[in-house]
Amino acid sequence: MIEFTPYNIANLLSQMLGVFAVYKFMHAFFDNRCVKKSTEILALVGYYVLTSFVALVINIPILNLIVNLLAYFLLTFLYISSIKKKIFVSLVVYTVSMCMEMIVVTLTGYINFPLTETNNYNSIIGIVATNCLLFALSMAANGFKNIKKGNTLPKAYWIALLTVPVLSLYMLIVFFRYQGLTVYEISSAVATILIINFMVFFLFDRVSLLFKEQQESALIKQQNEYYVNQLLLVEDLHNTTGKLRHDIKNHLLTINSYLEDGDIDEAKNHISSIIGTYQNKAEIVHTGFPAVDGLLNAKLQPAAEMGVKINVKASLPSDFSFPSFDLTIILGNLIDNALQAVSLVDENKFIDFGMDFSKGMLIIKAANSFKTAVQKENGRIVTSKADKEKHGYGLRNVDEVLERYNGTSEINVKDNVFTITVALYTE
Repeated sequence: MIEFTPYNIANLLSQMLGVFAVYKFMHAFFDNRCVKKSTEILALVGYYVLTSFVALVINIPILNLIVNLLAYFLLTFLYISSIKKKIFVSLVVYTVSMCMEMIVVTLTGYINFPLTETNNYNSIIGIVATNCLLFALSMAANGFKNIKKGNTLPKAYWIALLTVPVLSLYMLIVFFRYQGLTVYEISSAVATILIINFMVFFLFDRVSLLFKEQQESALIKQQNEYYVNQLLLVEDLHNTTGKLRHDIKNHLLTINSYLEDGDIDEAKNHISSIIGTYQNKAEIVHTGFPAVDGLLNAKLQPAAEMGVKINVKASLPSDFSFPSFDLTIILGNLIDNALQAVSLVDENKFIDFGMDFSKGMLIIKAANSFKTAVQKENGRIVTSKADKEKHGYGLRNVDEVLERYNGTSEINVKDNVFTITVALYTE
């Protein structure tokens, strides 16, 4: 049972501020929840009850460490993000809070840190100061604006970022075990670790911004190429239509002569030639949105000319609005994957593409014939290309966009037909 001593009461009250600090840390790193606000509040209350019980009843440092670190990690699942970022946030936030606690505890005269024995620390000033300073750090962390968006960093970046808090926790545990250090030595060393980890916030913020700008720059360049292709396609279509209009009288005379001679087959062939000439230059997609039309026409038109049967049904309302950056990621990767699969097929090459928007939900569906067996790893489709380190990011990038819009994707493979359906909310 919890004894309601002045220290324990101060601990329980100040821990409320500590929980709010954890809440602010989570919102510094994560942009959107994947649960209701009420669920988030209940989870934080549960965190408060659990950590208070472990700290005041069990009161063994190593258990406090394990429970708090695990609790931080579980709290990250309230928010939309990649698992790599959730692990990073859990480690770095807990490392910062642990550093802050060790500095305050040391400066208030307690330099014995038994990992597996009962903790006898009882400074009211210390426990209140720890939570107040932790709250101040959480508010400072909210000043970084780009760490919320750092979800798509390469694997090597995540490994480097994760190394810092992991090694920091190891060093803190070493300080727990080492005897004979002075207050100054402990506090200065832990303060150094704290500064290093807080600098990770800054580096993560800067790296996230630079990587995002790099992605956007590459995407803008790609979109410009799509727009140029779209303009060339429209110009070509205009020229073809003009030529057809100019020659229509001669074509009609030729067809009429075939009909007068009773040569129905030649008349049909001539008509087919006219239709083929027009269709080969026609837009495959026309939704009225350049970000959609330019991309799809640029990718599908060459495939159609190479003999791939293209069937597109795309319908978007005039007031449709969606970030072109995210839309390009989804459309580009789905079409690229379909084109790659179809290029390996010997016969019956086709791509069916559908796009529909209704009641705030955007539905995108792509189906294509394929030859190579679909490989899965941990429930995900993996690339069939030899260089897996440089490829295989397409569907993962799509998944990360879907996470930001509470979207879903469904993959179906049947009778050598690969189908992926994407649904996401735009409101």
